[in-house]
Amino acid sequence: MVDAEAVRRRLGEIERRLIALREIFEQGSDRFLGDGDLQTLAERHLQIAIQAAIDVANHIVAEDTAETPEDYGSAFTLLSGIGAIEDELGDRLRSAAGLRNILVHAYTDVDPSMLWDRLTELDDLETFVGSAERYVASH
Repeated sequence: MVDAEAVRRRLGEIERRLIALREIFEQGSDRFLGDGDLQTLAERHLQIAIQAAIDVANHIVAEDTAETPEDYGSAFTLLSGIGAIEDELGDRLRSAAGLRNILVHAYTDVDPSMLWDRLTELDDLETFVGSAERYVASH
């Protein structure tokens, strides 16, 4: 059975990180690309937001399917397979899981321009929050 409270705590964490990331984005690309501290802050907020989404996906998949994700990204594919999120969102979040891996394991290779581009895609995480909330409420 899905632990709705655990899921909601993680969804709340995503929302909190999205607020911080949007504040960073509002400062503009020139400021962002020229400020290593701001980039580091964005990296951490993105890492935690994506990790929380992965945790939610893994929890729901573990409780509501007999499937085991091969990796973090495939958890979103499985989540879309049970109708918890749309297929296209699952594909984009699979890519976000790849970004999380870069931020955690290849942190010396993070390109600030790529990171800035990711700040333009925050709506995917917001959509995920809404979809996961609806899924949990209906199950």
